[in-house]
Amino acid sequence: MADSDRKIHDSQTLVDDNLLTAKAFTAAGVTHMFGVLGIPVTSFASRAVSIGILFLAFHNEQSAGYAASAYDYLTGKPDLLLIVSSPSCVHGLVGLSNAAANTWPMVMISGSCDQADFDRGDFQELDQVAAVEPFSKFSAKATDISQIPKSVFKVLDQALSGRPDGCYFDLPTDVLHQTVSQSEAKSLLAAVENSRTKPQSPSVEPSLIEKAVSLLRQAKRPLIVFRKEVAFARVENSIKTLVESTGIPFLPTPMGKGLFPDMHELDRTTLLFGEVSSMGQGHFKEDAILEVGSPAPILILEVRRSVLIQTEPRTRLDARTWGTMGVGLGCYIVAVVASHDRLVVAVEGDSGFGFSAMEVEV
Repeated sequence: MADSDRKIHDSQTLVDDNLLTAKAFTAAGVTHMFGVLGIPVTSFASRAVSIGILFLAFHNEQSAGYAASAYDYLTGKPDLLLIVSSPSCVHGLVGLSNAAANTWPMVMISGSCDQADFDRGDFQELDQVAAVEPFSKFSAKATDISQIPKSVFKVLDQALSGRPDGCYFDLPTDVLHQTVSQSEAKSLLAAVENSRTKPQSPSVEPSLIEKAVSLLRQAKRPLIVFRKEVAFARVENSIKTLVESTGIPFLPTPMGKGLFPDMHELDRTTLLFGEVSSMGQGHFKEDAILEVGSPAPILILEVRRSVLIQTEPRTRLDARTWGTMGVGLGCYIVAVVASHDRLVVAVEGDSGFGFSAMEVEV
């Protein structure tokens, strides 16, 4: 609906779409935003900062995306990746696809051209909703300011519910310029907040749990594999109870480390004097493996993982599911933001550092 259709007959302050969108994300629990600024989303970033959202401006969408996709893993809170239009949106797919591959919830926001000028050769014109579709669990495009609160809550709920994933929110330029009265803005936000239901966590059929328990009971040499999804789900206490009550040895994948100390007696990747304790042959003798997290186990043993001892979950970020080079600086920045009261150290290779070296200014 155009501004001309929203005549205000009193002296109420008008609320533009930039501020309404920022308020909607704040109401939904968002406190942090990473990204690259430019027209048409500069005003949105300013409004967001003015009401308390912390925004970290990067030089390139690549590292911003890596940082944004890892924030929820580290903190358990949703966050945003804010980018500009067309080429910026395409660059942002790095972060969005990484969020999807690692099953981490993240919302990418991009400005887009005026709806009336779409398909007419407008500046940086691109069907961004179609472009992100292969990498996004859910996409929303607000075609009118009245849709903003509902769309914001919907896209966040989709990212957080069921299988966590990356989602996309498209903001056309003309919508960003629309306004409503302050009272209407409050009504739109209240209506969505009152009707919102808590995102549903994944559930498992009891029969599948019984099947896993039966398999472990019958196994002579069982092994439990912990993946980063266990750390993300924050179920370390339950996992500790399982291991300590059964005495079953375990194998943590790189980002699943920290659920137990690296030198735990049941850890099958513990390195003793440069040798892998009982792992070289023991792994192939297991007759039942319980994998907690994503499928398709991949075992990588490197000296650096024996040097960087880990005793707590979610205290180490690496190349993630895809083994992506260049994630280091983005990971370092988001770790500093998420754990500002702790010392954060980045261990970088020369090539990986070169991918995003200028981000040291952030």
